[in-house]
Amino acid sequence: MSRKYDVLIIGAGTGGLVLALLMAKKGLKVAILDQQLSPMPLPRGEILQPNGLKILNQLGLLQDLLKADVHYNKKVHFQQASGNHLCTINYSTLPSPYNYALVLLPEVLQGLLLREVAELPNIETYWGTAFKYVCREGIRVTGAKAQRAAEPIHFECKMVVGGDGAGSRVRDAFQIKHQSHAYADGYITMVVDRPPGFESDSSYILGKEMIFGAFPVSSQKVYLFYLVPKNKLEVVRDKGIKWLKAKILSLHSERGLQWAAPLKEIASWDQTAYMRCFRVRCDRWVVNGGALLGDAAHAMNPHVAQGRNTAMEDAMILSHVLESCFQSGDFSDKALSDYEMKRRVNVEKLQALGDEMVLFWNSALPPIVWLRDRVFKKVGKRTILHDKLLRTVAGIQMSPFNLLDRLSAVSP
Repeated sequence: MSRKYDVLIIGAGTGGLVLALLMAKKGLKVAILDQQLSPMPLPRGEILQPNGLKILNQLGLLQDLLKADVHYNKKVHFQQASGNHLCTINYSTLPSPYNYALVLLPEVLQGLLLREVAELPNIETYWGTAFKYVCREGIRVTGAKAQRAAEPIHFECKMVVGGDGAGSRVRDAFQIKHQSHAYADGYITMVVDRPPGFESDSSYILGKEMIFGAFPVSSQKVYLFYLVPKNKLEVVRDKGIKWLKAKILSLHSERGLQWAAPLKEIASWDQTAYMRCFRVRCDRWVVNGGALLGDAAHAMNPHVAQGRNTAMEDAMILSHVLESCFQSGDFSDKALSDYEMKRRVNVEKLQALGDEMVLFWNSALPPIVWLRDRVFKKVGKRTILHDKLLRTVAGIQMSPFNLLDRLSAVSP
């Protein structure tokens, strides 16, 4: 069976769905493939940073999202495990109108995007459809073969886009060389009821090789995550869910005890998930007739909270480049290279920032922990450091710390 489209997008993640909407609104015929039978919610939260909010506003979707049960976040507090305050990151200092972040359950945004996709007659979504390999004429990608149950499907298209995550099979089919780094640490995640009196702001508690985060995702729920090195995951699981809950409750009383009631809901590991963290660096993002976006091209550590936001930015820039390609009929890697050129520098800055955060935030070494806490305190006191860090993580201006900033952050 052969089906013809203008654009084939593999992966129904945020970046792929945004690209599908953008291309369909230009009058193109779009297909989306996803190997899952339907969207699969996980016990996690996600952060939409100002750069992501701006794109959703341009799509006309931000106001609908704000009407949903999401958390309007202005501040993020950082504390030591002992209870001492380190610093507060304040989104209110950013320029209006995007001087906040939204924290929400992933299925809320995905649901909104899928409803928009369903309303456009020139988009077809194929759930439960596994990508097999790309088709070529000479050096140019011209489509893909996929399998849905026992049914093989041949897709013919002008453009194939891989948005199928850090372990992308499309990337391998494009024969793009890449480096995939699995970070030593991951996170056990869960979503629990929001305890009475819990502040409206998000918070981190940092210790020696210890991170505990609490992010409200709605008026009723909070997303919790706890750092667990991957080589200790089985040890933790063997100790049981009660051990993990006891570790959370053992945090200083002000923060720990308020989780006693919500954590009673968590009776087994089945109510949690383990989030592994990856960094992906590719030699190139485009081939003749194909491109990668989001984690398939540039997965980064979640400390920078930019995964979905950068995928949406990819989609926006790629849609402009593809519009020109359809006008000219040229889908060569040279014609597509403007997409990578406009995106790569900022993405690599975020990846480097993520690596630096891992080095300091996750450390078990007392000297590094001491230095980390000192830097956090200086970020809280020195406006220029606070604003540089926030603008970078918010995706507004890529200005990571330079040498003078670093000296300022550790000086008395």
